[in-house]
Amino acid sequence: MEPIAYELIDRSVALSAALAGLTGQRSLALDLEMESQRHHYGLHIALIQVSTPNERNFIFDPLAGMDLTGLNALLSSAEVELIVHDADFDRRVFRQMYGLNLNRVFDTKIAAQLCGFRKFGLASLLQDLLNIQTDKKFQTFDWLKRPLPKAALEYAARDTAGLHRLKDILKHRLVELGRLDWAREEFQRAELQEDAEEPLPEHYRLKRSTLLTPRQLALLGALTRFRDEVARARNRPVHFIIRNDLLLQLAQKPPTTAQEIRQVKGMHPTLYHDHWQAHFLEAVRRGQALPEERHPRLRKRTRSVGGYEQRLKAMQAWRALVAVPYGLEPYLLLPNDVLQWVARHPQQDLPPDIAGQIRAWQKKIIWEPFKRQFAFSSSI
Repeated sequence: MEPIAYELIDRSVALSAALAGLTGQRSLALDLEMESQRHHYGLHIALIQVSTPNERNFIFDPLAGMDLTGLNALLSSAEVELIVHDADFDRRVFRQMYGLNLNRVFDTKIAAQLCGFRKFGLASLLQDLLNIQTDKKFQTFDWLKRPLPKAALEYAARDTAGLHRLKDILKHRLVELGRLDWAREEFQRAELQEDAEEPLPEHYRLKRSTLLTPRQLALLGALTRFRDEVARARNRPVHFIIRNDLLLQLAQKPPTTAQEIRQVKGMHPTLYHDHWQAHFLEAVRRGQALPEERHPRLRKRTRSVGGYEQRLKAMQAWRALVAVPYGLEPYLLLPNDVLQWVARHPQQDLPPDIAGQIRAWQKKIIWEPFKRQFAFSSSI
């Protein structure tokens, strides 16, 4: 693998020089290396990689104690286009950690999907379009380690070094296909969605939490907060303390004595010590005393018409046929939530949260034919 030139910015003097080199750039490629409940407790930005169109690659170290106000202001400026691959998580993290939004993002993942790429991971695109190879061993690397080995820094630099060329290739293809406006709408929707959505509490985000009763859901919240307390104290990822599936089991059948705690298999050894056993039982008591909770992802049930499964399968099959000439995955042409709602409620208007999922470009190419095909009369 060819070596790559980069500048590691971990001193204030180097930071000032780097910002001088970045100021005035109209386009910057951005990536973050993060630690998120993989090796340690919590969420951390470990590196910020920025590349310019003239192939200068900077790696900023947020753990080095520098004041990154100037860099953050530059990256959140509406005057700078950011090229990011799969920007959703990076945007959420940037907002959570720094209180700032990433504006004017060209997301190469979205662009690749709309170009018809089935393999749209960054490593695949770099390999297929630019012949740039990445070392997969660093995908699970502990980025909080210091000092970082040279190979890890080169891996980090490669993530942004090719993004300008990748964007140019994808943008050219979007123009050829007449889909650049599609991509721009998707980029704008992602930005507005990030501004509008507040993250759900952790226990609501656990898989299968919607299956719990209101009482069990309240208890799950208390146990999730207890798990977080232990994980923070031990500096371990939360799933190292209690796995998610086990946490849901405990919410349904909670231990009531220290002996019952010791009979639970698969938890972190810390929880079998007297100190944490007492805290565990207190968390159970708190959860059982809390008001019952209704899961926010449980839609208010309305009566559906019979034949739902047959209608949904017919809609999915029709959508798949329509997608063929576009070379796109069918779900990109019309969201699954829309199909499911129409199949369940064929004679009802779409609720705002479902109607809002239909893009302007989708309305032009598929929505009207869809309504004619399935005799659906809702207007949006």
